[in-house]
Amino acid sequence: MSKKVLSVKEAAEELDMHPDTVYTLLRRGDLAGSKMPGLRGSWKIRASAIDQFLNRHAYSA
Repeated sequence: MSKKVLSVKEAAEELDMHPDTVYTLLRRGDLAGSKMPGLRGSWKIRASAIDQFLNRHAYSA
């Protein structure tokens, strides 16, 4: 994954999840992201945060 910043929709596509699930993960702190300033600020997620999330939730037998 590159070092770019993703929107919730893009992160949902990377994680193969519904965007509502990504919002829930962000609000709970399970997925690291930054909420942009403003009344209706959007979330931004670094690609590295997605990698960390996947590594923490990887199944190892």
